[in-house]
Amino acid sequence: MDVLVTGATGFIGGALVPRLLTAGHHVRCLVRDRDRLSAPWRSDVEVVEGRVESEQAVLRAADGVDVATYLVHGMGSSARDLVVRERRAAAAFRDGVELAAVGHVVYLGGLVDEARLSRTSTHLYARQQAGVELRQGPVPVTELRAGIVLGAGSASFDLLVAAARAPVALSAPWSDSLTQPIALEDLLELLLAVVAQPPTRSHVLDVGGPEVVTYAELVQRTRAVLGTGRGLPLRVPYLPPEAVALSVASLAGVAPSLALGLLPSAAHDAVVRDHRLAEAYPWAARTPLDTALAAALGSRVERAGTQDAPVAAG
Repeated sequence: MDVLVTGATGFIGGALVPRLLTAGHHVRCLVRDRDRLSAPWRSDVEVVEGRVESEQAVLRAADGVDVATYLVHGMGSSARDLVVRERRAAAAFRDGVELAAVGHVVYLGGLVDEARLSRTSTHLYARQQAGVELRQGPVPVTELRAGIVLGAGSASFDLLVAAARAPVALSAPWSDSLTQPIALEDLLELLLAVVAQPPTRSHVLDVGGPEVVTYAELVQRTRAVLGTGRGLPLRVPYLPPEAVALSVASLAGVAPSLALGLLPSAAHDAVVRDHRLAEAYPWAARTPLDTALAAALGSRVERAGTQDAPVAAG
């Protein structure tokens, strides 16, 4: 099968490409700058230079492919007009793949409560709206909605590790929000399965791991795997996520604009609300939380060459 991958220089796209190749797919990557694509599998893929915001660039890249993956979002840039920019990019991609007669689009969005869209973060609303735009065309779209992905290279995971390494265990009202993280390997297996099974119509599937925890518990579970101790507890009656974004971004080595986009989402529950995934893929997303954390932390050590504490499987 011929597969177009966008976001190949990013966290999910870069991890997905070698798995697609191993599964026997022919891969073409649409990238803004071909010089930034320096992965070990670079010589095994076709590369087309262009932007997803350009319908013509998407048409050139998607010509002759069976499936196109949409794995990009604008979180690395300013939050100003983010929703508008995400809609425009998704609309251009939608029209480009339609012109190229692509049979299926796979989009990775974010877990969001459709009943409370007016109160959700700008980041999550923008991703939800990108999915809406993609589904406006005739090409069937499978949208997988995931929360925190536990894997080396994930900005959300880097922020989590930074919080777990802090000497103070900060507790704010949003620390009690619920989250349902998923192991990177589980998400990649699911993406591979979805790519291989083109649908006849568009549908949205919520994706999450087997455990629902609060953000505070997730940090403590990460501390336990790292072996950093529980930290000095500090309860703060009111502390907006935005207030800690810059300091946590510095600790995590994450761009401040990215942290400012991601952290406000912690004020909202990010959990699976629609359980159709279990019906369609009953084998999916079964890795226990502590096992996923240990694997992600181990990969993070190899990736960065840091001297992290020994990682236990929990």
